[in-house]
Amino acid sequence: MKNRLKTAAVLAAVALAVTACSGGGSTGSGKDDEVVAWVDKVCGASLDAVKSLSTEPNLDMSDPAKLKTGFSEWLGSGSASVDKSIKDLEALKKGPHADSEKLVTAGTEVFGKLKTALDDAKKTIDAADPNDPAAIADAFSKVGTQMSDFAKVATEFQDTFVQSNLAEAEKKAKNCQELQGGAGSSSSAPTS
Repeated sequence: MKNRLKTAAVLAAVALAVTACSGGGSTGSGKDDEVVAWVDKVCGASLDAVKSLSTEPNLDMSDPAKLKTGFSEWLGSGSASVDKSIKDLEALKKGPHADSEKLVTAGTEVFGKLKTALDDAKKTIDAADPNDPAAIADAFSKVGTQMSDFAKVATEFQDTFVQSNLAEAEKKAKNCQELQGGAGSSSSAPTS
């Protein structure tokens, strides 16, 4: 479940990167309240997906078939929540910030890659023979690799993201604060 936490943390980080929370300064415009409201919506669009992927899947470790089914359902639910986040973000392209469209487009591209990774992981799990514990273990191993590969893409996105001076708006936005709080415990451990 380490990959589950890593994925949720990466998703939260991407959502916060869309609002460029690592940048400094303020919006520098008279539209501060509008920008805060927009940033809050951007973070809010990601919140359900982060919560879904942070929720422990219902897994019956004593029965390989039930284990497979439970994990497949969790992946499907996560994919659906990420898809909803993408649609919710798309509606925010015309925000009050000069880079609204660019920021949202970059974020939805990463979310799209996460959805693809979740869908591919679900296909991998679904293809495993429920009567063969070794096949299920192999499928889980492949899923771990797929999710690690996604985490690398998302980290590269976050590392190279253009600073957009939305840090002050992000600090005031309730949904961004909830994202930081929800992701903080799972993303605070160093990765290597």
